[in-house]
Amino acid sequence: MTLSAYLGLLSLGSTIQTRYNAECQEEEQQELDALRAMAQHISAAEIDTVSAVSIHHAPSERRVEVRENITGVVLAIGTMVANYSLCFPIVAARHRLQAVPTYQSYERDTPLYGIQTILYTYRHGGIRRLYPGFGLGLIGQTLSATYESGLNQVMSPLIASANKTNTLLGSLTALLAKGLALFVNIPLYPLYRNALILRVQQVSPSSQIVIDSPHDFIRLYKLDLRAFWPGNEHHRQLMNGFIPSCALNLITERLLIYIYRHLFQSFSNNSNSTTTTGTTAATIDHSSENLTTATPSGAGHSTASASSTSLASPHSKKKRESTVLHTFYPEIACGVISSILTRALSYPVETVIYKLMVQDTGVLTANTDYRGFLDCVKRTWYEEGGWKAFYPGWGIGVLEIGMGYLILEASWWAYRATQWKLQVPGTSDTRAVRKARKLRERLL
Repeated sequence: MTLSAYLGLLSLGSTIQTRYNAECQEEEQQELDALRAMAQHISAAEIDTVSAVSIHHAPSERRVEVRENITGVVLAIGTMVANYSLCFPIVAARHRLQAVPTYQSYERDTPLYGIQTILYTYRHGGIRRLYPGFGLGLIGQTLSATYESGLNQVMSPLIASANKTNTLLGSLTALLAKGLALFVNIPLYPLYRNALILRVQQVSPSSQIVIDSPHDFIRLYKLDLRAFWPGNEHHRQLMNGFIPSCALNLITERLLIYIYRHLFQSFSNNSNSTTTTGTTAATIDHSSENLTTATPSGAGHSTASASSTSLASPHSKKKRESTVLHTFYPEIACGVISSILTRALSYPVETVIYKLMVQDTGVLTANTDYRGFLDCVKRTWYEEGGWKAFYPGWGIGVLEIGMGYLILEASWWAYRATQWKLQVPGTSDTRAVRKARKLRERLL
């Protein structure tokens, strides 16, 4: 081969030069493809690692639900115990003023006078004097609930079988069940009457000590039980307070349930409307995000998992909002408010009944001689100052409302603090898990 021919082969556009360029491009393309594949494998490994950390180290929904239920029960019990314990001295002072007849008591019984009364009781008797008969109300409620529960278990099958046999027989059986339900008031009335005596009695110009020991309490309780017998000399006087007391309990119980249901229904409707609005907005945001974001070919499975998590989040959120932690406060708030409204409506009748209950017990230095419920109403109106005489201790009632409000506020802040401690907005994850999930989103 001559020199000119060799130089011709090396010139631009020759077959040797073209072959060399093609081989270089193929090698570069192969190296580039290998680097791309390696980068995809590294990215997939990083995503799998972060996903494992964010999923397997996150607390399960079941554990979160159990933890929130336990915490909610503790907060609910704590709120009820605090409400009963802190309001009891105020209620005891109010009952004392309601049971003792006093002329023109409305002008005297301001909230300041209520505070002075409670402080006077504390200085002359200590903490123990502020809680006279503290456990008697709880004992009465426990006995009543146990009796009604057992009676319901016994009578429900009987009523069902009677209705299958005959409609009239079923109605008579249901009427018998209601009568047996009222029977529990016979042993409870002496209990509540002696508890009222414990609250009223003190060394003062208007009252004196009657129950000084458990023996005295048991003796008076037995005397009241015997008075239910028609031939007893105290039967008429006992029935003057017993019958109105039972009627008031039935009316206030139905009124309390009616107010509670309407309050709770109103609260639930407002909560549901707010939740629906928030869920709709979140759905729109997720939809627009999915429409404007391109899905990488190597991240299809991860995107599908994220989409399924987004779709399941409203259901899981709704399920978690039904735990005791999120439902105890509305229930307790509605219960306290309905109790206050019911007490305000029944306040005048309560005053009359308390006066009849302490009559002929010896706790009043000047015993009253009311002949019945209507006679007590008439004499209270004419002898103690008109309609205002039916609201003795109204200032202490205001203190009771204020104490109930403070307890609800403390319960609300305890709920918010517990909610913040147990979960972060949107998830229930730890800080490390949240960082891992953010890193996974950046890698995707």
